[in-house]
Amino acid sequence: MKFTLDETQNNRLLAAIFQELAVIVFDPQKEVVFANANMTDILGYSQEEIIGLPHRTFCFDHYAVSTDYQAFWNQLLYSKQRFQDKIIRKNKQGEKLILEGIYFPVLDEQQEVVNVVKIAFDITQREQALAVTIKKVQESAASLTRLSANGHQQVDHLSENLAQVKRLSDQNQATTHALEMDSQQVTAVLHDIDRIAQQTKLLSFNASIETARIGEQAAGFRVVADEMQKLAEQTKQLTQTIATTMQAINQQALVVLDSTDSTTMKISDSQKSLAAVLHSYDTLRTTASLLNDEAEYLTETNDAELETT
Repeated sequence: MKFTLDETQNNRLLAAIFQELAVIVFDPQKEVVFANANMTDILGYSQEEIIGLPHRTFCFDHYAVSTDYQAFWNQLLYSKQRFQDKIIRKNKQGEKLILEGIYFPVLDEQQEVVNVVKIAFDITQREQALAVTIKKVQESAASLTRLSANGHQQVDHLSENLAQVKRLSDQNQATTHALEMDSQQVTAVLHDIDRIAQQTKLLSFNASIETARIGEQAAGFRVVADEMQKLAEQTKQLTQTIATTMQAINQQALVVLDSTDSTTMKISDSQKSLAAVLHSYDTLRTTASLLNDEAEYLTETNDAELETT
């Protein structure tokens, strides 16, 4: 069912549009022939001041003399096509306005343009807030990047320190193993010395028996036998002392070895944790970079839209 408006409904509709929206009308010479209160409030003019002003009055000079400006009016007046986009204009005080506007030509019976109507929304505050938000996002991204870089550097330094500690630990572990082997060799030598001492003692005992059998004729031989027995006893005592000391050294070496193994395992675990932290920092830096790219893209897109109008 086709919906039609009678004159009263049409007037009410126009009144509602003029009350809620900012509307301005230009003639084919691009001069203002009408502007409602919403539009004059945005532009900073009174309704008496604004009538007859050329459209370029509301544009900055660099745009008013550009080929884009000429193409904009050619599209409306000659191609008779509407124009809708984000646009930059200036108010009476020369302050920048950012508007979301739509222009459309009004045609007569001969399809000639008799007026150009513009309906606009003032989005200046919204765009300014968006610019502030973009700047904060870029600053946050830069801060995250710096944090990631600093953290990465510190973790790298710590990782290198751990690597050096691990190398020293490995050296200590190798030294401890060598000490343990040396201790085992010394223990074996002590066993040989102890065996020789036992044989010397036995030989001294046999010499004493032989001396007793021979009698006074073997007095000098008895002295030698006694000295051999004393030497055997001293050697045995010294061997026991060294053996006890070597056993203690061997036990301490085993403790150090166990501690070194534990330290090596903890260092290895720490390096794995550091690798995970480094991965997190890399992810953080990548996220910051993507965030910054999105902010720059949004800024460039926004600026490009404004530059074309």
